[in-house]
Amino acid sequence: MQAESPSSPEDSADKDDEELRRVLAASEAFDDGLLALLRAGWNTSSRRSTICLAFCRSAIEHAIAQRVLIEAGLTGTALSLIRLQFEAVVRAAWVLHAAKEDWLDKFSAPVPDGELSEPQMGPPIPAMIDAIGAVAGPAATELKRLHGTVKVMHSFVHGGVHLVVHALRGYPAAKLTSVLQNRNLLSLMLANVIVIVSQDPGLRGSVGRLSGLHAACMPPLQR
Repeated sequence: MQAESPSSPEDSADKDDEELRRVLAASEAFDDGLLALLRAGWNTSSRRSTICLAFCRSAIEHAIAQRVLIEAGLTGTALSLIRLQFEAVVRAAWVLHAAKEDWLDKFSAPVPDGELSEPQMGPPIPAMIDAIGAVAGPAATELKRLHGTVKVMHSFVHGGVHLVVHALRGYPAAKLTSVLQNRNLLSLMLANVIVIVSQDPGLRGSVGRLSGLHAACMPPLQR
């Protein structure tokens, strides 16, 4: 019996490229489902729900932009958006679960003409995650894990060494696939925020349905 020849680096790269294309297509379908959920759950009946859903919409926009830019080969800019998506997801969950009324007062206060500074940003992201943990422990645990990976992406935002190395060498397809999978997990967590803030009983079970329909583009442990 003739032994199988080992796969070459080129074969491995081709498989990685094929998997990236598959996850890109699956992620687009997931984005469509998430946008449909956002439309169904849109609720501006209170100041808290309005601000929360504004962060949700921004997070989805950052997520879609990541996918579109990766597909276009503009991966450095796509990677810089990971931080923006992550922070928008955390802020959406924090506003829903933990923001105090006095913060909402300050954040939503009218800004005087000519004033460009932010009225009130709230606590640092790690503190927001801790506050979320008091209400939604499993979500906070996952956010803490993802926060560790997001820290590396600060380099792409601030012009650090990772940005320079990426510009010279590119980013492997397998790593881009992981980026998309983590992006999708964040978006799935955001779906839960949307369902809660919607206050619509008809949306119960939506997160489970999204997870089941789009399991193929989630991180392996989520499948």
